[in-house]
Amino acid sequence: MRKGCGCIIHISDFVKEDHGQLIICDEAGMVIKDACCITYLGSGGNLWWDHVQLLAQVDQAMEIFEKAHPNCVVLFVFDQSLAHTSLGPDALRAFDMNKSNGGGQRKQKDTVVLMNNPCEEFHGKPQRMTTTAGEAKGLKQTLEEHGFNTQGICGKCSLVCHIENTNCCMAHLLSRQDDFHLQESLLV
Repeated sequence: MRKGCGCIIHISDFVKEDHGQLIICDEAGMVIKDACCITYLGSGGNLWWDHVQLLAQVDQAMEIFEKAHPNCVVLFVFDQSLAHTSLGPDALRAFDMNKSNGGGQRKQKDTVVLMNNPCEEFHGKPQRMTTTAGEAKGLKQTLEEHGFNTQGICGKCSLVCHIENTNCCMAHLLSRQDDFHLQESLLV
């Protein structure tokens, strides 16, 4: 048998602890609505599963749950797959930033320097993520506005930051600041 024969099937579903699949049945017990999504991936198939599809599925699951269990509260629990931790298009992502302002980097939402920032004078200070000229701010200016000295720190490590390092590069240092680190998933 040749390697690569067949297709990949991706199944995403919601399972209730007490009754299994999240479904709605008619009087005869036939399933009339469920939250299961099946995609056939690969060339000629469906798109790879992503957060857009997941968010649509969550909306459908919430609708089914509310119909099946009126006046009840639901708690959905997700693992940490990439789709489940997807952030909005303007989320604060240090590793998506250039060292300097402008360039091809995307614009990110404005933030507030949080109270656990090491420099107390910056606590609660609003921080715009674009320059007065409308360019996206880079790592250097953003860190300096957080009160950090960026002299002698590279923009990003060449391969991957070592987990035990805290100041190996500007991107790692900024990603550890709570306003960047505590971004909420689109599922929240």
